[in-house]
Amino acid sequence: AEGAVSVLDCFEASTDPRHLPIGRVDPVTMRLLAAILLAVGSCAQELPSLPHGCMEGSCYPATGNLLVGRAHNLTTTSTCGLRGPADYCIVSHLQGLKKCFQCDSRAPYNPDTSTSSHRVQNVIYLTDQSGEMTWWQSENGEEKVSIQLDLEAEFHFTHLIMKFKTFRPAAMYIERSADFGRSWNVYRYFAFNCTVSFPHVPTGPLRRFDDTICEHRYSDIEPSTQGEVIYKVLDPMVKVDDPYSLQIQDRLRITNLKIHFTRLHTLGDNLLDRRPEVLQKYYYALYELVVRGSCFCYGHASECSPVAGVQGDVPGMIQGRCICKHNTQGLNCERCRDFHHELPWRPARADHPHTCKVCDCNRHSTRCHFDMAVYRATGNASGGVCEDCVHNTMGRN
Repeated sequence: AEGAVSVLDCFEASTDPRHLPIGRVDPVTMRLLAAILLAVGSCAQELPSLPHGCMEGSCYPATGNLLVGRAHNLTTTSTCGLRGPADYCIVSHLQGLKKCFQCDSRAPYNPDTSTSSHRVQNVIYLTDQSGEMTWWQSENGEEKVSIQLDLEAEFHFTHLIMKFKTFRPAAMYIERSADFGRSWNVYRYFAFNCTVSFPHVPTGPLRRFDDTICEHRYSDIEPSTQGEVIYKVLDPMVKVDDPYSLQIQDRLRITNLKIHFTRLHTLGDNLLDRRPEVLQKYYYALYELVVRGSCFCYGHASECSPVAGVQGDVPGMIQGRCICKHNTQGLNCERCRDFHHELPWRPARADHPHTCKVCDCNRHSTRCHFDMAVYRATGNASGGVCEDCVHNTMGRN
């Protein structure tokens, strides 16, 4: 737990947690980093695997932007110009500067033919191949707008970064699902005035890692462009006693992420006034969205492969199927392999891999299951119960 402070602090020390250099790490430091990666994510673009696979303890796959390779899974409820060219204007007091432009998103962005297209897929990368900044933009005057990412498996989600072209929203919130959209839970509310926008949500301070609060530091009217919203699933200011607890892992687990924008900064204008010259100045526009995370493997894998049916050859894409070790199996290494039920399945820890152990059936069976009552009766030594015994044998072993 003491070592966790240094990595938590690195979030604060980093000016941009998206693009940090990767250096050589000595084995002791490597084990320390792996020990708390589950709780706080990685401060590097990719964390190398532990020596000897994962045999010395827990290990975790590389982290990256979960949007990469998933453009088709990123959707929004509002995009300018989808039905035809639409005019919009920017708020500027500079004389002589062009202030009104046209959005035409009927075709995807193309640096040669469709530079005025502002579909939501533009936020995956900050710039196009020539270095020109691209962005997503909503329809004029629409306040209630959402962006949603749907994943093909469970993933660890560590933090989110949004860089806006326009003013940041006056109010918004982030929610996630861990069951493919059947239920949703709010991570955090953000508002210029929390009391007005979310009157029933406490404003903090955070006391527990899973508190849901409203904060205002990312909702000011300044800056008018390139303002950021940063959300860390585990706040560095809140102490985490056990980064390997199931509660922490549940907090980090997502299958879907949704960002709701609920209120625009309108500089004193009233959006009930639906005149085009008023509405054309107010919309959401986002340069970049980073959803930082990794394959979700309970510490039982250092590498992941594509889920069946998912294209896996996109550079930088974080894959969703764990290549399990420690005698575990499943999409997320969430259970023991067949005939390895001598001990209960557990997430790996920094000091213990919690490898699933083969059942002791004295070669009279190839099937077994775990029984918690038996495990407790043996003083937590053995819980495997053999099934379908042959050679005229019977009994637990």
